[in-house]
Amino acid sequence: MKKIFFLLLSVFLFGANLINVDYFTHKNFVDVLFSLDNKFDGKVIKLNSNEFYLKNIKSSKEYIKNFENSFIKTIEVSPYKEGILVKINAKNFSTKFDLTPEGYGIRLRIKSNKILKQDSIKNLMANNIENKFDYITYIIVLAILVILAIILWLVKKRIVKLPTTASNLNIVFQKPIDAKNKVVLIEFNKRKYLMVIGNTNILIDVFDENMVNITTNKEFDEYLKLNSKMDEIKNYIKNAEELKEFDERI
Repeated sequence: MKKIFFLLLSVFLFGANLINVDYFTHKNFVDVLFSLDNKFDGKVIKLNSNEFYLKNIKSSKEYIKNFENSFIKTIEVSPYKEGILVKINAKNFSTKFDLTPEGYGIRLRIKSNKILKQDSIKNLMANNIENKFDYITYIIVLAILVILAIILWLVKKRIVKLPTTASNLNIVFQKPIDAKNKVVLIEFNKRKYLMVIGNTNILIDVFDENMVNITTNKEFDEYLKLNSKMDEIKNYIKNAEELKEFDERI
């Protein structure tokens, strides 16, 4: 009867008894699980950077855990006032306390800030590499644009220079037909072109230089008469003007 009384009294005073302490080691952190025989209704009080007081947990046993190849050297759990004292022997770490879903346990996660810094450095290096890659890409694109601009400038210069070949073009003879048109004999690149220039621009004939030997205006007039070119030219002009009037009406 006394044992039952003292058990009820301890539950009333301390809330829960510490059954066991388990440790789960991970690469970047360590989880400590405090198993209780009752729901935790106490407080977690931070005494300093390495010590935490968990109030309303009863324990008569001391737990000491040593770690190898970890950022934590030891974790000590011992009775303290109306609860337990958790002492973490480590440097540069962060902690987080959470209740288990039913409230019969407390999980303490101890995470190394040094690992976080290393991850930040890795992320920074990755960002620097990415930025460097973006800079190189920008330089390549800029170089391509400059090359294209040079090519376009050379092409434009080439095109501008092409008309200089027009020095080979020579108007040999010309004869007015009416107020708006005249017939012209043009020599270009060892060929002769008979054209109507004016209100209507018509190519009448093309022939090699040796086919027609015209040296004077008189010979040019005779050539137009003998070959009936004038009548043909006037018909071309008439048809062209009629087509133009028809297009304007449309």
